[in-house]
Formats: sequence, structure tokens, C-alpha cells
Amino acid sequence: MVERSPVFDDDPGPVVPVPPVLVSHPGRHCLGVDTEVFFPVSELGVLQARLVCTGCPVRVACREWATATGQYGIWGGTTADERDTARRAEIGVVAARSAVAA
Repeated sequence: MVERSPVFDDDPGPVVPVPPVLVSHPGRHCLGVDTEVFFPVSELGVLQARLVCTGCPVRVACREWATATGQYGIWGGTTADERDTARRAEIGVVAARSAVAA
């Protein structure tokens, strides 16, 4: 499983270990792929990383972990910006439901 890349991350912050379910899954598509693929510097690189993630059996768990821990790079086929946007949207839905219930 890929971890933060020191090449593209000047301040990695606290290192959060990747969960064993992601690291040890024998069917994960990133097994044996150069980790630099998941820290692209161009749109073409993003597409290449997404291709690796396509159909991966741990894609959802990978994306959820990266979202929860604020990871940089491509995780579960999504960029950090996409995960941040999804997280903000989920927070908005929860807040709206709480306001209606109150």
C-alpha cells in the first residue's frame, strides 16, 4: 500500500499507519506498483493512478481511510481535493439533518 511520499510532501505531518486490511489484502491493485504513481504531478499522472485503482477490491476502504486521515495523493481512485470536497458535503448533510431534527 502506498504511503506519503517525501518527494512531493514537504510537511508530511504525523504519519498515520496504513490499516492492515489495506496493506495485506492480496488482491489490492497497487501491489508492486511504484508509489510515485500515486503522487502525480500532472493530470495524465492522475489518470494513470486512477487506472490502477479501477476495480480494486479495497478501493472504498482505501478512499475512506485516506479521507478520515487527510492523506495526500491518489487513494481509492480519488485526489485529496475530491476527498475534501466529499467530506465537506457529508458534513453539510449531517448538519442539515441535525437542524431539521432540532
